[in-house]
Amino acid sequence: MDRNLSFYALFYVGSLVLMRLCGMIAKIILARAITPFEYGIIMLIVITLPAILQLGTNFCFFDILGHAGEGRKYFGFSLIYGIAATGVVGLIFFTFPVQICNFLNLPVDMWPFLFSVLILVLLSVTLSVDIMGLLRGKKNHSFAAAISTAPGVLRLVLVFLAVTVLGISQFDEIFIIFALPPFLVLLAVIFRKGKTIIGSIHSFQIPSRKMLTFGFSVYVIGIWVTLCQNLNKIVISHDLGIEFQAFFDVSLTLAAVITFFSSALYLISVPESTGTEDKSRLLNRPGGLGEIGRLLFAMTMFCVLILFFYAKDLIELLFSADYSPAGDYILLIAIGYVFIFIQQFIAYVNVSFHEKSTKPFVLITVISLLVFPLFSHFMIMSFGFLGAYLAFIIVLVLYCIATIYVSQDIEPLRVLFHGVAYLIISFVAVFLVLFMGDFSVFPGIILSSFMYAGLIFATGYLDVSIVRDFIGRTKK
Repeated sequence: MDRNLSFYALFYVGSLVLMRLCGMIAKIILARAITPFEYGIIMLIVITLPAILQLGTNFCFFDILGHAGEGRKYFGFSLIYGIAATGVVGLIFFTFPVQICNFLNLPVDMWPFLFSVLILVLLSVTLSVDIMGLLRGKKNHSFAAAISTAPGVLRLVLVFLAVTVLGISQFDEIFIIFALPPFLVLLAVIFRKGKTIIGSIHSFQIPSRKMLTFGFSVYVIGIWVTLCQNLNKIVISHDLGIEFQAFFDVSLTLAAVITFFSSALYLISVPESTGTEDKSRLLNRPGGLGEIGRLLFAMTMFCVLILFFYAKDLIELLFSADYSPAGDYILLIAIGYVFIFIQQFIAYVNVSFHEKSTKPFVLITVISLLVFPLFSHFMIMSFGFLGAYLAFIIVLVLYCIATIYVSQDIEPLRVLFHGVAYLIISFVAVFLVLFMGDFSVFPGIILSSFMYAGLIFATGYLDVSIVRDFIGRTKK
């Protein structure tokens, strides 16, 4: 007996909520213990740069390994590639340390320490992602989600003990503590899944052209938002300085709750779509990908509602008033995430079922990624800090429109927007209650949560059976 798709979709959301919540609390503790400049350095070295460099060290192998039919055959090759690519990155950083530090406005005298930590984090994340891809392809969703969640939970525990309990305040000590969790989790995963890893390494194959095309197509679509965010941080750090990069990171940290749902969609859509040839059944059956998509889309809209009313209050409450500039334009990010959810739902289904028609998706994704840093630089030079947010949302909206235009099949769009009028009614009703009631943060969030959930079921936008599916068990 296996858990059904509803369970795994919400399980991924729950895992992402736990991961991001732990990450947010750890950042809050960190932000209150050090200066915005020091906070910016840690975020750049431990979070932003590894996320960007991982796109090269993991390339598209996470998505190839996630292919339910063939992915596991390429695990050994992906590990060797990841280690070799990380070595190349390390060689570049240690060959040109001064130039890189000057470009990013990092303190040059700290480069041996900063770059050593960076390479350790990058290698740990690279290998962990390959293992996650292997487990995802085997549809071991629970353990794959646990690997992604564990570093955030461990980071919170270590940062809390170091700063709050032990009173550690030295920047370099806090830096190491914040950076260690990915490495520690990798060691634990190797110990726990050693037999599975060793058994899969024995099958060493270079991915075929067909698999590389499939993996790269899903890969460039999946990395788009994260890469744009991190490229924006690099541009901000270069144009405005490390502190403004810290403010933008705080904006993304709070708005990241919205990405829980598109991330859950990403993690389940490819294994499920590549495991069946009946697209209509996958999208339209009760508890299928279409119904799960509508549930996740409703949650996305609710988060936008909360950020509209409480973004600045939450930032000042959680991170302190020093980071209040992060709340000025966060709504632009939230609205952009709605468009990216729509785009990704359409793109993942089309790529999975129309593997020969992936070129348009790849083309618009690559073009937008190449243009974005220059566009962001232009917008920042024209509008200051606001320009970074304007560049982000403009490109998000255009990317969504371009995806719909080039899609071979718009049935996923029709399925996603089925009954959307009822969702709009629920959204507007809760909006009016919050607007007229002028509630403070916590009463407003609690009241609106219950009201919104009740309305989307009462209006018939979602069927209550999806709740029973989540807590029940179904046969494959």
